[in-house]
Amino acid sequence: MVPVLLALVVACGGSAGKVDQAVTIAKEIREKPDEAEKILGAHQMTADQWEALMYEIASDPAMAEQFEAGLQKK
Repeated sequence: MVPVLLALVVACGGSAGKVDQAVTIAKEIREKPDEAEKILGAHQMTADQWEALMYEIASDPAMAEQFEAGLQKK
């Protein structure tokens, strides 16, 4: 499941609160991919919820653009 999540993180680029949360989680998972499930749990999110959020963001061009921009910020 973790490789799928990481692929979605890389493939997807950004509604503001959801995108901000997704960016935060994605950055944490990028730093510690082996701890993805733990990171998701710390954000009260399951792997299925994370996947659904990534699909929602990817399906909305504005959200996807915001997400990608957020990932580029340090």
